[in-house]
Amino acid sequence: MKLVISIVYYDSRLDILRDTLQSIVSALDYTLAERSDLEATVVVVDNGSILSKVKQLVGQVVGARKYQWMVIGTGGNIGYGAAHNLVILNQESDYHLIINPDVEVVQDAFSEALNYMEKHPEVGLLSPYSEDPDGHKQYLCKRYPAVLDLFLRGFAPRTVKRYFSERLQEYEMRYEMDQHALSKEVMASGCFMFVRHSVLDKVRGFSPDFFVYFEDFDLSIRIAKQSIIAYVPEVRIVHGGGNASKKGLKHILMFAKSAFIFYHIHGWRWA
Repeated sequence: MKLVISIVYYDSRLDILRDTLQSIVSALDYTLAERSDLEATVVVVDNGSILSKVKQLVGQVVGARKYQWMVIGTGGNIGYGAAHNLVILNQESDYHLIINPDVEVVQDAFSEALNYMEKHPEVGLLSPYSEDPDGHKQYLCKRYPAVLDLFLRGFAPRTVKRYFSERLQEYEMRYEMDQHALSKEVMASGCFMFVRHSVLDKVRGFSPDFFVYFEDFDLSIRIAKQSIIAYVPEVRIVHGGGNASKKGLKHILMFAKSAFIFYHIHGWRWA
């Protein structure tokens, strides 16, 4: 059995990437103690311009363990999905983990994910339980987004959000995730996607139409046509990122552009 893990790194603190890598190493060591037949490869794609520093960091953290590691340089920012596709489309595996460089996995996360996927062959994509660094539960799975939902979450003041709280809770699938169940219409977060490689191969990975933002929603829709997307709370992570509206005008514009592309492909829903 082979697991490939891909991380796309761009323009963020190396100490955060170190924490992510250390949690991955810990989880792999834990899983390898249970599964001696597991082959694992960790691939970091440097989407920026500090390839030598990233290589040095990965070498220090991963070291001379049983699994393989590599660092790929793109020579510049080619986009989130395109960078992951360099690994997805060129590495054979049974399972592929797409993970952000600001995510820490709990030690038994991979073991739980593999156990679940083996018991549920109908599931193609697994989404985990997530908390922020302060211990607050995050609702990573979403329904198909209406334009109003995106505006409320990203830009509305708190008083307006409180007025639409029931709607936003519905969009975040809070009832389903609290009950450990999901409907068929699920948008999974790209911060952590544990996927059967056979399913990823069928859909050819991320779409080249997206540079950043909404590539995970687009991938979720295409995967859902091939298999089931499952929320598995036994697989646990800590996620420190998100919220494009707080990252400045450039990210807001990129978010808006990707939203337009997403709706143009999959259909507009205003409210």
